[in-house]
Amino acid sequence: MDKLKGYMKSVTQKKYLPFWVFAVVMGIYHVIMREPEGSDAMWFFRNQLDTYTLTDYLNMRYDTWSSRLLIEAVLVYISRNILAWKLLDFVFWMFLAWALVWIFPEEKRETASCFIVGILLLYPMWDLRTAGWIATSVNYSWPLALGVFSLHGTARTFRGQKTSVYMWILYSLAALYAANMEQMAAVLFGINFCAAVCFALEKRPWKQYAGTLGVTAIAAAELIFIFTCPGNGARKEQEIINWMPDFGSYHLLDKVSMGFVDTMHHLIASGNLIYLCYTGCLAWIVCLKTKDVRIRFAAAVPVGMNLWFVAGSDMMERYFPGFFKLMEKNAFICGSNYHLAANYIPTVLYLLLAGCMLVSFVTVCESYFELFGQGILLALGLASRIVMGFTPTIYVSQERTFFYLYIIFGISGAFFLQQNFSLLKKHPRLYEALKLSAVFLVFIGVAANLAEIGSV
Repeated sequence: MDKLKGYMKSVTQKKYLPFWVFAVVMGIYHVIMREPEGSDAMWFFRNQLDTYTLTDYLNMRYDTWSSRLLIEAVLVYISRNILAWKLLDFVFWMFLAWALVWIFPEEKRETASCFIVGILLLYPMWDLRTAGWIATSVNYSWPLALGVFSLHGTARTFRGQKTSVYMWILYSLAALYAANMEQMAAVLFGINFCAAVCFALEKRPWKQYAGTLGVTAIAAAELIFIFTCPGNGARKEQEIINWMPDFGSYHLLDKVSMGFVDTMHHLIASGNLIYLCYTGCLAWIVCLKTKDVRIRFAAAVPVGMNLWFVAGSDMMERYFPGFFKLMEKNAFICGSNYHLAANYIPTVLYLLLAGCMLVSFVTVCESYFELFGQGILLALGLASRIVMGFTPTIYVSQERTFFYLYIIFGISGAFFLQQNFSLLKKHPRLYEALKLSAVFLVFIGVAANLAEIGSV
């Protein structure tokens, strides 16, 4: 009994309060979630084992549709029991929150947990119901949770901590499942590869980062498997016919342009609170660190542009109809329209926005190493969405493909707050205003999620 009381006392400490709030909210979400009858899980995945053995089914999918064999092996079973999925999905969301916070050093986790949990609660959950809750979670949020967990070993190595072989085995197994999803495979490979290069440049003994090399190899092997899978090629040909007949005429730069423009347009015009919070915190820290009006203005541009496109869209449509139609059209530069000057306006505007964010990074980061790390992290996040320009379903699987980018915003924002926490505490009134604003936005985000989830 004494041990139980001691355990309850430890887990109810103030530093764990964000996790308890998150558990309550996610529990309510999962109670009211209803899987649509026409979802991928209901009309397809749950019925496959009635016709095929698991081996036959995976062979068929490999040849005709997908390289996500590990993910679909789980999906065909979990789709048959909605209650089991709800319990497992709740566990994975809690696991994701824990995994994200435990990337940070122990002394920084209490503050990081508030920001990370806040970002997760701000996430528009209805984005994950586009193909049905079950199929989308098994394909997106579960790989993300396991992928973040697999990065713990690399984070520990970076901090000079030793990790047991047993834990590296768990990290490797987690990476194996996570990297079966294309976006996660690219992110895991990029982060671990860059970390391994840094360890090598520091001239650390290779045995210290052998686990990182192993996870890098797993992600690389999964990428090779993805690129060589005949089913992915067959699916792409079918999706070109169904969704984008002109896709075959697009060249490399056309696809990059399409992915970049669509990504940036969504960030500033969709009304998502995560991007607003991230850029708002970044601008606030910039204003505290410098009195240079030009840099402050540059930091405020992403926030102002976001508010303008969301709150001022009606006014923009009324007074600037030509510009409004151009931005809503979401035009990107390609071989068929490169000669039309107007089509360059969105790209130039979004590049200006990216440049302003880069100015903020340079101002906030205290070293070139920190700037490099933040740059790599955000570049991987943007690349995980821009790469959708290489698929003909970029406009079909729209919202859920931003999931990884949103989470990377959360990690980056938590890191910036941690690094500048002492500076923030020097301005107590502003700091309290920031906390109250954050609570208000999280309340709005949770209320919106409850309304949307309950409407299905």
